Amino acid sequence: MKISSSILLAAFTVLAVVLTAEACNEAICASQVSKCMLIKCCECDMSDKKNCSCCQDCQVCLSKLYTECCDCVGLCAKQDPHDTPRKTSSIEDLSDPIPELFNVLTEQDDRLMRWTSTSYAVHSNSMFFKPGNGLVPNMEFSPSLEKGQSLEKAIEEELLSQQNCTVAFMSQCMSIRKCKQSCKSMGAAKYRWFHDNGCCQCISSTCIDYGLSEPKCLICPSEQDLLLEHELIDEIKVGGKGEIRTAAEAAIDKL
Repeated sequence: MKISSSILLAAFTVLAVVLTAEACNEAICASQVSKCMLIKCCECDMSDKKNCSCCQDCQVCLSKLYTECCDCVGLCAKQDPHDTPRKTSSIEDLSDPIPELFNVLTEQDDRLMRWTSTSYAVHSNSMFFKPGNGLVPNMEFSPSLEKGQSLEKAIEEELLSQQNCTVAFMSQCMSIRKCKQSCKSMGAAKYRWFHDNGCCQCISSTCIDYGLSEPKCLICPSEQDLLLEHELIDEIKVGGKGEIRTAAEAAIDKL
């Protein structure tokens, strides 16, 4: 009887650790992690990242839930709740852009609301320099540049003659293939496609960078909708929250 009580106490202790772990998904991980901890498969000391003696046993025990639950046992880095896929995107330069066409399509609001356009000033650092402290190859200075004039002064003067960067966000979210086709049909020089919600941004030839880093499409899933969708997918993977809690209780009862 004392042995059973000790085991039960240990089980609740493990569950408490799991449920209070930062970024650990209680609903998905509680049952499986408590099981792996009780059979001592996941007692990994990862302070020395070169020593991973229990990693193989732990990943086998966590099985299909390894990605979602490895941070609960300290096997992998804790997930950042602020690191959302909506901030990741694909970018590409388009061949044969038509700047005049893009300007005509974006200088006024589209009556059919197929896209919304916005312009912003390009910072000199991003405009004339690239990683490695190299000048942009096709940068040209005015012939009036006097001998001995500082490069900084020349850049300031060139900035005055540069147009703002103009981008157009397609209202409807779409596939990356359709995004590329849509931007090419507008005469854009580049495009940026946001992975998680399919927002498409077409970028003018006056932009040295790749437009804005935040999606601003009008008709796309909201952040709340995306979170609900991800939670639903997670529940389906393991058969629903109700079954998870039942499994956790059943594991303890068997002890």
